[in-house]
Amino acid sequence: MSITAIPSTPVDPTDPVAPGELQVHRSGAGEPLVLLHGLGESSVGWRPVMAALAAEYDVIAIDLPGFGGSPALPWTVLPTAANLADAVTATLDQLGIDEYHVAGYSLGARVAIQLAESSRVRSVVAIAPDGLGTPLERVLGFVALVAGRGAAMTLAPAAGLLSMTPAGRSVFFAGSRSLPWQLAPADARELLTGYAGAPAYESTNWASMFDWPTRLDSITAPTLLLQGTADPLMTQQISRYQLLIPGARLVWLAGLNHVPISDAPDTVARLILTHLREVAPRALVAA
Repeated sequence: MSITAIPSTPVDPTDPVAPGELQVHRSGAGEPLVLLHGLGESSVGWRPVMAALAAEYDVIAIDLPGFGGSPALPWTVLPTAANLADAVTATLDQLGIDEYHVAGYSLGARVAIQLAESSRVRSVVAIAPDGLGTPLERVLGFVALVAGRGAAMTLAPAAGLLSMTPAGRSVFFAGSRSLPWQLAPADARELLTGYAGAPAYESTNWASMFDWPTRLDSITAPTLLLQGTADPLMTQQISRYQLLIPGARLVWLAGLNHVPISDAPDTVARLILTHLREVAPRALVAA
């Protein structure tokens, strides 16, 4: 798949951005660890744990097509998990990455699981993945995400002001985070404006409602599933993933919502790092 690159959006100069088909924020050294975000968000959502992960791994945080600083897929390509995974793979190829670990939350977790069909994936961490909802759960999730987009578009003009106070940050992010006031002001501002402006939001939300994962029983990469107990969207789906992915281990995050990364960064980073360290070391194949 070929995706035309667009100029990167302004980023912190200390946050390295590697060239590629999708916007990539890269830091650290070691084995590659790819990070994927949820619907409407961007790699900014991973910032609370990036430093801890980059202390041991080559962290490659990618903005999915049509989110953050990445261009959307061509209008003829439906943004299903498989097509999003193809776009990620094309970018990793361009960066010279062969084998890698992958972690994602929400939509990003669904794409991470899709990528795990390939032998290139050494291990998976999936936080609150979507994709295994019943028809009713899918419709309810779709409606909730439509409402979230509308709220973001309404609040985005005041993003700078809202992000300055704990109460302001809670106005929008209480829907996905248990402790929304813990978001850094800059992160909250970028996530809210990005949520409102993402060009692929509607098409990806629509595609996700009809997109079902397949071949889950063929996944051999060690898989860790993380799920907040206070998540109103995915608590039923996570147990289905555990049943269908061979050997998948499920850890419940007590009291946490759909996106627990900024709520409990130390816990999330520790669980991810522990999982990665448990993967039997073996030589990475050069790209």
